[in-house]
Amino acid sequence: MPVTPQIERRVIELAPGPGRCVSRQQAYLDCHRRRVEWRSVTGESDYVNELAVRFSDDNGHTWGSWQDRHEASHRTQNGRELMAPVPESGVWNPVHGHYVALNLQRVFLQAHKESYRRFWGAAEASFSDHSFLWVSSDLQRWSSQLVRFEPGDEFHDDDWGHAAYVGHNEAYAGSNVEVLPDGDLVFPVGANVAACCRLLGLDVQRVFPSCPQIMHGLIVVRARWDAQAQRYRQVPSEPVVITDLKSSRGVDEPTILALRTGRLVVVFRGSNVRSEAWRTRIQKGTPAHKWYTFSDDGGVHWADPVPWHFDNGEVAYSPATVSHFLRSGRTGRAWWFGNLTGPDAYGNGPRYPLVMAAVDEETGFLQRDTLIRIDDRDPATDAEPLQLSNFAVVDDRDTGRFEVYLTRLGANRDDFWRADAYEYLIDLER
Repeated sequence: MPVTPQIERRVIELAPGPGRCVSRQQAYLDCHRRRVEWRSVTGESDYVNELAVRFSDDNGHTWGSWQDRHEASHRTQNGRELMAPVPESGVWNPVHGHYVALNLQRVFLQAHKESYRRFWGAAEASFSDHSFLWVSSDLQRWSSQLVRFEPGDEFHDDDWGHAAYVGHNEAYAGSNVEVLPDGDLVFPVGANVAACCRLLGLDVQRVFPSCPQIMHGLIVVRARWDAQAQRYRQVPSEPVVITDLKSSRGVDEPTILALRTGRLVVVFRGSNVRSEAWRTRIQKGTPAHKWYTFSDDGGVHWADPVPWHFDNGEVAYSPATVSHFLRSGRTGRAWWFGNLTGPDAYGNGPRYPLVMAAVDEETGFLQRDTLIRIDDRDPATDAEPLQLSNFAVVDDRDTGRFEVYLTRLGANRDDFWRADAYEYLIDLER
């Protein structure tokens, strides 16, 4: 039945100046009330120019001082740059009593601006992504392990770009980690599509010939804690690939949800963008939507991905933007947050409106009569390139409200990057 929400929107920090946007996001650090808050500032895509963190022991009522993390997370070496994982945003595993974070590490093989220029302009594999699991029982001492699905070397801090590391186990970290009732973890990664095809015994030139060196398939990792070794034993799933005739950017930013029935669901962003540099094969007019796959055997095998739907059969048309699942601690109901548009979405836009909808626990489809619009572009005040897609979500354990942290990038008509950080408090009818 329809849900009646109360939504409060407020600015929590103004943009720090011209050409700069500020982002804030929060997460829980344990099974109680300890929170972490991140603050980042940037004036360019896919890179952070300032990064700081602070902590609260009382569910965000009071906070400690900001601590700089940029120096630790953004480093240079011999003409290369490194965006290193900082393990303070993840999930508490109550079965094993420790905190687990899944983080992305990106090695730029040149300076980051040059690497991005070559990636976007010539489809070069000019940076290398890997995913890492970080584990801590006290949030002070951390152990990390590379997410692996094929042979390859470990990361060496004295040589970030060595050949046995770059080009092996390349994986863009998925949006979340699910802790199953037995304490196992399941999480998705966007693994290099050529590696996925090799593991499946497929010829990547028949599946994704356009630019396989920079695009992804899907692997879901099930990880079981080994108390003696004090690390997770990883079991990667059979890979899932999608042809470049359906998604010109393959699999991007997958997010996973464990349904009450035991079914595992992954939703990911594809793309219908056409690019001469990437030699894309997708046809003009191909609709843009989220893609959906599921597993009924604990994550070993996955169904062929299909366009995600509402429970009434309506397609979830959507640009190529990130999305998140979140299950309410108060009601137990699972919700999806993301951008939904009409069938005319192209590439990464438009990145509005931002919506949420409940997930059907049998199928994993969205329940159409629960669709809620959280925010949208106001033509009178917001510029056309508005992005309501840079967000994080939290379920407040005291109030039961959902919190959305979002930077309204592109709202300023005169300065795209000058953008404020917002908080949305969403109280759903019980």
